[in-house]
Amino acid sequence: MREQGTDDRDIVDREPGEEGLQHGIERIVVALDPSAHSRAALEAAARMAARLGAELQALFIEDVNIRRLTELPFVQEVGLYTGSCRRVEVHELSRQLRVQAGRMRHHFGAITQHIETQCTFQEIRGSVTSEVLSAAAEADVVILGKGAWSPFETERLAPMVREVLIDVPASSLVLQAGSRVEPPMRVVYDGTPLGHKAVATAAELVRGEDRFLTVFILADDKDEAARQEDDVRQQLEGAGLEISFQRLKEASVSRLSHLVAHEERGTLLLPAGTAALEDEAVLDFLDETRAPVLLIR
Repeated sequence: MREQGTDDRDIVDREPGEEGLQHGIERIVVALDPSAHSRAALEAAARMAARLGAELQALFIEDVNIRRLTELPFVQEVGLYTGSCRRVEVHELSRQLRVQAGRMRHHFGAITQHIETQCTFQEIRGSVTSEVLSAAAEADVVILGKGAWSPFETERLAPMVREVLIDVPASSLVLQAGSRVEPPMRVVYDGTPLGHKAVATAAELVRGEDRFLTVFILADDKDEAARQEDDVRQQLEGAGLEISFQRLKEASVSRLSHLVAHEERGTLLLPAGTAALEDEAVLDFLDETRAPVLLIR
């Protein structure tokens, strides 16, 4: 057994098989606004739906609070080139929102036209948090752009995205503008059923790509780490993957953050609810990391 920070690789060289790889993802919901963050979320959702054979539902959500703000007498918009202030007109705002929704609908149609499963696009006006959580109740994965529904350009979690992540019952993928769900694929395994699900999902996502998977083992001692490695090897037997193990002796988000937070490429799958990975620490980690993170629930 290698210590923390070392690399221990196995090659499972059999043909890919289905036995033992139960990701359980049949329905994906992607929540959208006009931002580049949501465009990245939509593209990731389409790729995941195609890869996993899952149904895809896209929700373009017009935040009702934006329309309410325009009704306040002190709210004005500033011309980009003239610098002059003017009252925000509700009918102009409505026109802009329709144009933005139309563009996203067109993009949705273009990237889902070859997906064999059912793909739907819906426009909704309401509370972003309430609408996403309602849709998530019947979904297996919810996908969100990291800075969506934010009035500012940001690479941190937007307030509404953070609110959703606190209460969402489904697995949730968060990614920022310009990023993709792509190798290198990394997954945290802790010996729990969610850990098994995370490994199965990671194996399915990496299939057909570079077929290399890094597994972070959360274990306090060598014996437990060895047992967990054996569990993963058995689960992935026949999947045709090259597996690298890294043990996290200090099973915490801080150590995980040090390893992956500033990676420009790659994807991390993380079982939510792991005792060592406190909820608030996970949200702070999502704030800092540039890579897409799929929280498995």
